[in-house]
Amino acid sequence: MMTRRMFPNDPPQITFTKDYRQLVHGDLLPGRTVKLIYDADRLPYERSEEQGQKAWTVKAFYKFVEQGEVRATDLWSESGVVLTKVTNDPGEGTMMICDIDLPPDADHLTVWFLNTGKSGAQFWDSNFGKNYIFRFVVEDLHIDLAEVVHDPKDPLSWFRIEMLASSEVSGLAVLYRIMNDPSAVREEDTRLPLIPTGPPDSEGKCKWSATAPVPENAVVRFTLAYDAYGNPHTDTNSGKGYLTWIGAERNPQAGVV
Repeated sequence: MMTRRMFPNDPPQITFTKDYRQLVHGDLLPGRTVKLIYDADRLPYERSEEQGQKAWTVKAFYKFVEQGEVRATDLWSESGVVLTKVTNDPGEGTMMICDIDLPPDADHLTVWFLNTGKSGAQFWDSNFGKNYIFRFVVEDLHIDLAEVVHDPKDPLSWFRIEMLASSEVSGLAVLYRIMNDPSAVREEDTRLPLIPTGPPDSEGKCKWSATAPVPENAVVRFTLAYDAYGNPHTDTNSGKGYLTWIGAERNPQAGVV
């Protein structure tokens, strides 16, 4: 069994990488301030200058409820424009940042970006018009049980997971792989759908569960995926994933790789 989350007390941040990934670190929650870290190479089109000085901007637009007020803020760079990259790793180029205060009554964070400048041209990074929507995963999902148990009758084990999820959650699944069995390594994780197992509780949370056979004494790494209001979301535990194995509940360090 394991339930430990990584970096829960770290200020939340979302990194938008050049290769169009969105990496969430820390627990994104209402009432906190989230830092957006944006690789300007996602929008490399408007780079106008005036008298040798930078005359272009990247602006973040955001809102906290689907039909709520749209707000905007300029992103800025602590290091200035990076002309030559050494690698394509996240953070190697012109990284631009801004802080967004999440109100206590926020439902989620929706954000998209505009690159413009002296030319007047506009270039958008908006997930093809759908925008980038970040749910408060800590409020949506709670892992009650995640364990690997030995089967006394057969030479195998069972991976079991039980969860509580908010009423907005649908299509909940666990994506897992076996870390200590080279023959089970594959390019993609195995997707195991969870099934609702009862009506909502007094707080509107629903129970979900799933069980799958795994090799004997398997060490299982997993993340979570789900939908809410038609949008896909993930819980990757700040990119570290969760880890469980037989007897993991007796190890206070269990939980991450």
